[in-house]
Amino acid sequence: MERLAAVADALDPTALAAITGPIRSLERQPLKTVGYTSALHETLALTLDTGELRRFVVKRTRPSADWMASRSSDRIGREAAMLAEPALMPVWRAFTCPYVAYAIEGDRIALVMEDLTPHLFPDVRQPIAEEQEERLLHALTAMHAEFWSEAGRHSAHLDLPFLARPEHYIGLLDACCAVDAQTIGVLPQALAESVTRGWTAALDQLPPPLFALMTTPAAEMAPFWEKLPRTIVHGDVRTANFALLPDGGVSAFDWALVGAAPASIDIGWYLAVNASRLAHSKQDMLSRYHRLLNAQLAAPLAPALWATLVRSAIIFGARMRLWSKALAVEAERPGALAEWNWWVEQLEAACA
Repeated sequence: MERLAAVADALDPTALAAITGPIRSLERQPLKTVGYTSALHETLALTLDTGELRRFVVKRTRPSADWMASRSSDRIGREAAMLAEPALMPVWRAFTCPYVAYAIEGDRIALVMEDLTPHLFPDVRQPIAEEQEERLLHALTAMHAEFWSEAGRHSAHLDLPFLARPEHYIGLLDACCAVDAQTIGVLPQALAESVTRGWTAALDQLPPPLFALMTTPAAEMAPFWEKLPRTIVHGDVRTANFALLPDGGVSAFDWALVGAAPASIDIGWYLAVNASRLAHSKQDMLSRYHRLLNAQLAAPLAPALWATLVRSAIIFGARMRLWSKALAVEAERPGALAEWNWWVEQLEAACA
């Protein structure tokens, strides 16, 4: 992987030739992405002197102007910082690295990635195949197992200052965020309106204990994670951020929320954000994740610890996404009421 001298080099044929070999021509096209990112994306089509066609995606962003960076205390652009950090290179033993170059220039970063468009999951509200989910979960648990560290144990990998922490995830779009004018003002307008309306609807329907759990400030929730093992987490494990490669590998990108936290963060977010994409039931997904993780850890998890990880995953997932479940019920989306009821029942069980 090349570190470029300047952000502009990510679009410069001369600089890119150091990666690809001599370039005959370069064509650029804007790329529209899903979600609320403020990053700029472009596709590059490079024709080499040999006649070979190479396709890249270039992502450019400024942490100071990005709502997710602001909400997760990212001052340097942790996605690029991750690529520059040797201690995190074992991530690419679990996932196939899509990055070929990066640049860090003050408050600006640029990432050059292989164009994986043919291998992405289609953007539809339909379950993925069981074999596809198995591959994705195998790679995710391989990364979690690679960096697994018991509670209270210091790790050079997990103590890197730029990594996101548990409070960043559960406070990212929580109920406290929705009622704070300064915080909600950081978000894109459409997202701010959805989060505000969604949390209003969600809190109106929750019993008092769950209302309290959802409205506790993130900084006060350390007891929910401080005694759990930590690992490296992706932080945004929606299926749209993965590609299944023809050689059997799984590529992962959009690491803007990479962090050091309990695996519960990725588990809870996976359940919450991929509700319509799960191959089977949520319980099935949890069982398969548990089986795959145990197979890669030095020793299987104690049943009590696994139960605690699941309970915390439910709490974390709800803190990050319950507002969207309420909006889906409001819109009378098919299956939305059953989805809402599942989360409320699981939260009640976790509190008990």
